[in-house]
Amino acid sequence: MDSIKMMGKVIIKQVVTDGYKEKAGAEFRSAVTKVDQELATFDKDMQKTLTELTLKGHPQIEQLRRQFNMEREKIAIYKEQLMAGVKEIIDLPEGSVIETGEGNFLHEIKVGDHFANNTVREIILKDDVVIEIK
Repeated sequence: MDSIKMMGKVIIKQVVTDGYKEKAGAEFRSAVTKVDQELATFDKDMQKTLTELTLKGHPQIEQLRRQFNMEREKIAIYKEQLMAGVKEIIDLPEGSVIETGEGNFLHEIKVGDHFANNTVREIILKDDVVIEIK
């Protein structure tokens, strides 16, 4: 066998532009809105469940209340992280290059090829248009 197809890792980078900031900021704000909706639903369901259990005299109501509050706190922390992400995006310097993701690519490697040079690649985008492949 002289060659084989294999998966390599591709790192996706983005040149920061006003368009990127607007798009990424909108995605983060959309995620924050979804988390707000989830929190509202969670609070409503939690109150309903705790009220029903209290009326039934459930012996572990305080333990359940603590568990619900811990879960709610996890969701609230996630929301805070998303909001911090929005601020970070706004503060990015115009023209800087940031890593935005990664994926895999299929390529052929042959006998005699340098292995390390063939396993990782970079794609650089500017406003979602490929401007360079390394």
